[in-house]
Amino acid sequence: MSTKLKRKAQLQCPNWYLGNCIGCDIYIDKKYLKRNNWAPVLLSIDSKKSDKPCIVEKGCDYFNKFIK
Repeated sequence: MSTKLKRKAQLQCPNWYLGNCIGCDIYIDKKYLKRNNWAPVLLSIDSKKSDKPCIVEKGCDYFNKFIK
């Protein structure tokens, strides 16, 4: 199963770069969204994941939220 996850990450995950993770996370402030009926999408780079091998087999929040 882990080979299938790696392959899916390779083909579909925008964080995949030559087997390494770019480390980009997406955040939406749900309280702001509720108050204003819109919210900016905030992007940040996680230095713990950035330029490290893909960890999709161990569990990746980005992959589980947006790819699976």
